[in-house]
Parts: sequence; structure tokens; C-alpha cells
Amino acid sequence: MQVGLEQSSKTPKKRVLLVDDHSLVAETISLALSANNESMTLETASSTEEAVDLINQGGRFDVILLDYDLPGERGLNGLQKLIAVNDGGVALFSGVAGHGVMERALEMGAAGFVPKTLPLKTLKHAINFIADGEVFVPAAITASYFSPPTNELGLKPREVMVLGYLAEGLANKEIGLKLDLAESIVKFDVKSICRKLDVKNRTQAVIEARRLRLV
Repeated sequence: MQVGLEQSSKTPKKRVLLVDDHSLVAETISLALSANNESMTLETASSTEEAVDLINQGGRFDVILLDYDLPGERGLNGLQKLIAVNDGGVALFSGVAGHGVMERALEMGAAGFVPKTLPLKTLKHAINFIADGEVFVPAAITASYFSPPTNELGLKPREVMVLGYLAEGLANKEIGLKLDLAESIVKFDVKSICRKLDVKNRTQAVIEARRLRLV
């Protein structure tokens, strides 16, 4: 009887899933997190489809770290899919995502932004933080990422959103559906963005925005 009580009082391990198509990166991070760590179990997947299968087979993960730049995924579609299937707990895991991407990810219900450059100790803290139901964004990058030079450029908040969707390759009509705007308004915003970034077309606008880490 006493043994049963002791077993029931044990804290269950946190289930963590790392979704990254770079197997070496995924395995290295997984091994590093698992070493001398009895508070969590780590699994890996190379695609959102594989991640969905793991959720369906074994149930909800406490934390999912999702690489933003997965092949075969368009923008944040993978994030949206996993948030729905896993019922939350999905954080963007990237070293390249800019302000626009992170802002939209958080608006969609992401559990935070976890840079791949985080020290191991901080990464473990981030995972525990997210597992507790909180949203994790490193304090060290909050100011730089969430206060981009949009005021200097004169970009309006909606233009920043449109610019982010341009970076995902969406057409004006698709952007209009995402933002509930008429296609003509999106077209006007694209022209305004190009003018403010001093570029000639939407392709150049995306290139310049990435250089400025706006997307």
C-alpha cells in the first residue's frame, strides 16, 4: 500500500517533441536535453505530418518545439496545424524568424519563440516554462525583435502583417482572405511597402525586409 502511494506521488515526466528536418541538429539537441534529465522525455520528428502521427499515437505533448523553416510547409501552416492537433504547447524553434513571423505566431497561439542559439540551461528553462502553460520569449531579444525599425521606415502595423505574408509567398487575394481585406486594399499596401522600403517590386521588398529582420 505504501509503495502504491509513493508511485502515485511521483511527478510524471514532461513529454517534449522536437520537430526539425535536420536529423543531426535534432539528435544533438535531444541527447543534450536527455542527459542526466529525469524530468522529461524527448522525441523527434522530421515533419509536421510525422509529429501529428506521434500525437495521435501517444497523446498530447507538453511541449513541441517546431522548426520554422521546414520543407513542404508554407509559412506558419505547420504551426497552426500542430497547435490544433496538440491543443497548444507549440513554440517556434528557429534562428532565422524575424519580427513579423514571431508576431503572427504569437497571435496564432504559439507558446513562444525559442531561438536555436539558446544555451542548454536556458533551453531547459524555456521548455519547463512552456510546459507550465506560459509563453516564452527570451528577454534578451524582446527589445530588438519586438521593437523593429518600423517607425523609421513608416510602416504601419497592417503593412508589417502584409509584408510577412509576402515573405510566405502568398498572393494579394490570399493575403486579403487572411486579413479580411479587399484585394485592392492589399495591392495598395504592397505599393506602399515597396515605396517605404525603396524597392521596385514585392520580391525586392521581401529581400529587403529579411535584411532588416522584419520577416
